[in-house]
Amino acid sequence: MKHKIMGDLTSWNYSVYDFNQKMNEIAEDEEIVLEMNSYGGDVFLGIDICNTLRAHPGQVTAVVTGIAASAASIAIMGADKIRAYSNTQIMVHHAWTIVAGNASELRKAADDLDSIGESVLASYTGRIDESQVKQLLDAETFLSASKAKDIGLIDEIIDSANAEEVESEIFQDKIKEFNDLIKGKQNIDIAAAMKNPLELERMIKNMIEAYNTKTDEDLIPGEIPPGEKPPGEKPPGEDEKPSALKRAFLNL
Repeated sequence: MKHKIMGDLTSWNYSVYDFNQKMNEIAEDEEIVLEMNSYGGDVFLGIDICNTLRAHPGQVTAVVTGIAASAASIAIMGADKIRAYSNTQIMVHHAWTIVAGNASELRKAADDLDSIGESVLASYTGRIDESQVKQLLDAETFLSASKAKDIGLIDEIIDSANAEEVESEIFQDKIKEFNDLIKGKQNIDIAAAMKNPLELERMIKNMIEAYNTKTDEDLIPGEIPPGEKPPGEKPPGEDEKPSALKRAFLNL
């Protein structure tokens, strides 16, 4: 299950509502990837999401895609693995509130915040030690992805400047084959081809020719042999004209 929580952590946030709905429907061992981009909100909602993730038996990965601040940073602490893009931020601070009333009511509000602070502290201590958490909370600390990883608050940095590698061996082989075709075997300068219509036309022709000369051994499972139609495809009727894309290839 992959889901993204965006915006303030409130009970009326649709992405939070959708998250809770999905958690009620998934299998016990299902893997979860939860993306987070939030400035925070209700501290108890952040704790609830954190504990919901902790209680899930399957693998849980949290990914910071923008910022995970305040209650949102608590929420992601429930994941087994926390990843963050290299240009993202995590912010931690003490719980705060807006209060009005007499002196005894104000004193009680301060005591309540101290108690809530113990719950906030416990949310982070599964990853870093208590004294370090207290220092970060006291300073209302913004952490870059690299700093968060250095202190152990997250596990991995995603380099947003580089695409992730393809994991499938089949696709890796096909990518290499394609790159060899357009770079090495056919000696084509891709950048030049994109600027030169004649060179681009020659590149496409070479690619089509390479496909049409494939043997059965060259095909990967499920690939349609050259010259054969996909199952169930009917020849165009007399009144049916090829699409603009088909005409473009037919005119090469």
